[in-house]
This record gives sequence, C-alpha cells and structure tokens, in this order.
Amino acid sequence: MNTDLEYKYRINAGAAVELVPYRVAVLLTDYQPFCMYHAETPIHAVRKTHLCPACTADLTKAFRLIADNWTGLQDGLARAGRAASSERVGGSTDPSIGPLPINTDVSDAMGLARSAVWSTVGQLIQDRPDLRLPEDHSTDVLADWIARRHIDYLASHPAREHLAAVFATVADAARAVQHQAYQCAPVEVEMKHSHCHQFTDDPAGGRTPCPGQLVGILLPSGRQVVECSADPLHRIPADAWFQIQARRAPRPARTMNTLKRKYLRRT
Repeated sequence: MNTDLEYKYRINAGAAVELVPYRVAVLLTDYQPFCMYHAETPIHAVRKTHLCPACTADLTKAFRLIADNWTGLQDGLARAGRAASSERVGGSTDPSIGPLPINTDVSDAMGLARSAVWSTVGQLIQDRPDLRLPEDHSTDVLADWIARRHIDYLASHPAREHLAAVFATVADAARAVQHQAYQCAPVEVEMKHSHCHQFTDDPAGGRTPCPGQLVGILLPSGRQVVECSADPLHRIPADAWFQIQARRAPRPARTMNTLKRKYLRRT
C-alpha cells in the first residue's frame, strides 16, 4: 500500500511534530480513557476510541436515520398540486415569482444530509484510498455503508476535531431528515379482502403465492399506489391496478366504482 496517497496527520513525537499517514497516525494516537462528550460526568470510552458505547450508538443511529428515510423524502420532494396554487415556497415575497414545484423544506433537509454523508465519505477515501465505494453512490446507500462498516473508523479517528465535526453535521442532518420524514409520512388505507397476486421465492427454490394484503397509499408527491404489506417491491400505480382488476372482472362494476371513489382522489 502506497501511504503517500493517504491524508497526513500531525502527531507529537517527543519534542517534534511529525506528519504521518492515517494508518500510522491511528496507531500512535493517545486515546483518552473517557468519552469526549461527557466531561462533567466522565464515562469510559470504548477501548482505542473517543466515544462511549452510547455515543457510538447515537452516531450509528444518525447515519441510519438518513438511510432509512431517504426514499420517503424523495417521494415528498414534489409538492402535490402546489405548482398551480397561490402558496409560495422558498421565502420570496416578490409577486412576480411563482411557487416552486418542489418542497424546499424537504430539499434543504436532503441537502444537509447529502453534504454530511459525502464529506464523511470524502475524508474516508483520503484516509483509506484502497477502499472501494459501493457501486450505488446514492446518499442513502452511502449512509447505510458508513453505519454498517465504518463507525469504528470515525470513533477511533486520530483527529478528534474531525470526529466532532462529523458527529455535529450528521446529527443535525439526521434531525432535519427525521422531521421532514414525519411531515412526509404517506397516508395508507387497508384494502380489505384484496390479496397480493405476486409470488415469492421459497427456501427450496420454488415459487409460492405472496401472503401480503394490498394497501392503498397516497404519497406526499400526490401519487397513489397500491402496495403489498409483505413486500414493498410489490407496488403498482393505483390507476393501473384498477385497470387490471377491471379486466379480471371478478367483482361487479358497482363494487369497483366504490373502491375507486374510496382509494383514488378526484382530480
């Protein structure tokens, strides 16, 4: 491994200060016995890290919150029916500027998360240029990758100020994402007596009918979908589902019309 590619850190070597690559710095770092976040009531840190178990779990949780809520924020990014409304977003009071077609609160939260995750990944690559990133570079994938594989790298980082900066920015981003995810929670309605028609792979290699029930979902973007309660990948636009059901024609037209009125919004 060519350590010349690695980011260099200042390490006290007696009376001198030397610049050494990450792999050497992490071995020479003088880790304190207590967590860096509990100065008033000292709590023992995990060995060779700067964090106690609780703070390590909080850092992991922050990355997981971003990963777990990313898809919901993407669904809530578009304002349902707002483009033609008089409500203004983005803070402008100029009457000549129309409303933006996106939810800027969601966009800002996603921007915070994207910046926090990518800055963390950027430093990780400088410290460990031999690492291979996931093929998918989406923010949620990278956040999950850090949460699963690189929390120890952050907790034991030779530069405490880098760990502190990551913890602060990721925690702020996670709070913003969680708040917007709560605002963007989809509306779900159980569709009684409607079973999923897909199949799942069983351990023996066969195909078995999916046991899930269908749920009608109104996404924050305004899209209506029908989704399986057992497998979210079994999803179809609501209007397409009703067209398929009409072709199957197992139900009287009156029943189908009742379902449409209940689960599809009037436009």
